[in-house]
Amino acid sequence: MPLLEVDDLEAAFLFADRTVRAVNGVSFAVEAGEIVGLIGESGSGKSVTVQSILRLLPSPGRIVRGAIRLNGVNLLDLSREQMRQVRGRRIAMVVQDALAALNPVIPIGEQIADVFLAHTQVKRQTAWEKAVGMLRRVGISAAEERARHYAHEFSGGMQQRTVIAAALACTPELIIADEPTTALDVTVQQQILALLQQARSELGSAILYISHDLAVVTHLCDRILIMYAGEIVEQGPTRTLFRSPKHPYTQGLLASIPSLHGDVQEYLPAIPGLPPNAAALPTGCRFAARCTFVQERCRAHHPELVSVGSHHAVRCILYEATTP
Repeated sequence: MPLLEVDDLEAAFLFADRTVRAVNGVSFAVEAGEIVGLIGESGSGKSVTVQSILRLLPSPGRIVRGAIRLNGVNLLDLSREQMRQVRGRRIAMVVQDALAALNPVIPIGEQIADVFLAHTQVKRQTAWEKAVGMLRRVGISAAEERARHYAHEFSGGMQQRTVIAAALACTPELIIADEPTTALDVTVQQQILALLQQARSELGSAILYISHDLAVVTHLCDRILIMYAGEIVEQGPTRTLFRSPKHPYTQGLLASIPSLHGDVQEYLPAIPGLPPNAAALPTGCRFAARCTFVQERCRAHHPELVSVGSHHAVRCILYEATTP
């Protein structure tokens, strides 16, 4: 049984004059101890998928259909209080903007200690000692002293380490990392990614890593899901996806990654056009307007996600004939 199973998830924002379908029939699974990347450009539905898993969709967002199971238990059936116990203890979140996630008027150590107080039966002094230990664990030097500092006194990398320390506090089964390295320089990015890999190896936590950048997840993820206009358009093992991308969108994303061996004056190709309006999605393939291989049938036929190899699937009419 997968640790996390998202089954036919549809989430929408219901306005008075229109319905914005942000996530449409998304299904995927994350195994225990696995690192899965969810990749797509802005507006593809990545964040709404995460908000749905955590049941934190802002109003007027609604989960229209589907199931979200954690170890076989449908999170959509839990009460608010039961879901509060899941967040932070069984599912932890590492956000993109660490400074915004940290309380500016409470010392860092107290914020991490509050996680222990909320989810475990420990006294405040013990929670504080555990918080200092978590700061040491994520590489914060002089942790006892730093624990008394405030978020604005930390660098961007230290802020992100603090958020990771809070996320790892209760040894979660699943860590959702939502573009945690976007605002950091390359060296610090690698340090943060190494911390996540360490969490997997030492704690056994699975990780759902959200990003718009395929290059970042190359050495981190075991498997990658490519999302476009609210759908999974391709999924497969990382090595397979990079060696043999099938969907034109995946091919376009890979082509836009700079090469260390290419001509420095060579222009990188870009995917033309823009994603479709989520309030007025096209009838056929949602990538048709931007696809270099588009056929007339693409504009009328909405393709299914079909298998094209071992654990490799794609949503494109060019491969539908290969379905068993």
